[in-house]
Order: sequence, then C-alpha cells, then structure tokens
Amino acid sequence: MQHSLTIHPVDSSNWRDIIALQVADSQQKFIEKNEISILESVYDRKHDWKCYGLFDGGIAVGFVMIGAENKVERYIWLDRFMIDANLQGQGLGAAFLQLTIEFISEHFEVGEIVLSVTKDNPGAKAFYERHGFENTGLVDEEFDEEIFIYKLS
Repeated sequence: MQHSLTIHPVDSSNWRDIIALQVADSQQKFIEKNEISILESVYDRKHDWKCYGLFDGGIAVGFVMIGAENKVERYIWLDRFMIDANLQGQGLGAAFLQLTIEFISEHFEVGEIVLSVTKDNPGAKAFYERHGFENTGLVDEEFDEEIFIYKLS
C-alpha cells in the first residue's frame, strides 16, 4: 500500500480530526490526550509549543508536539508523539518519526532533539533507541522520566 505521509500544523481545519485520535488503552497513562496538548500549546507561552497533525493521504493518523527550543544550546523537545491505536503496528510510527526528525531539521536551527519517556514504558524506550535516540542516563526530575537525545548531523 502506497503512503503519502505529511505533517501539517493543527489548525481550525483539522483540530477535530486530531483530538479524535487515541492511543491504545495500555498507552493512555504514558501520554496526554491530544486536546490537552493543544490547550497547552495555547496557554503555555513560555515553551512555544507547536502542534502538528500527522496525515496519511490527507487522513489524520497521528500527532506530534514540538517546542521548548533552546537557541543557545541548540536543542528542541519532541514532547508528544502518537499514532492512533487503530493504525499502530503498520510501520507508521517509524515512518513518521523519521519524517518528524527531517521536519525539525528543516524548520528549526538545532543540533539535537530531546524527548523523555516514562520509566515504566519499555516499548517506547526500545522504539526510540531503534530509531537513533540515545538514553542519556539523565532523568527529568519534574516528571521522573528518562531523557533521550537524537543528534542531527
């Protein structure tokens, strides 16, 4: 099956499709709902979060939130990343993670992408490590999550 994968800002034309996306029940405790992330992007101006929909052939299939850019140290947070539960296991997560890395590289002047993963989420840790993220051994004290980085070339 041919995929046409694209990333678009969440806006008035697509936000309802984005908030309809849900992770699997077993993943609910690991990530905020998309509507919470969108609200955070509106009200948490300090981190300048940007919300994007992940689309396959124009159909919303996932969501990503990027922000808290540090222009001095040249890194940005990949704070949320999800694929709808009904579409997991088809390679979309891997494809969209690579597309998101390329998107960040093209749109932000950074050398590293940072993300954190809940300690009791071995599946997500393995997923990110398979795709080039390194576990730094550091822990985000506020949320007690392990910090991973991806070094852009």
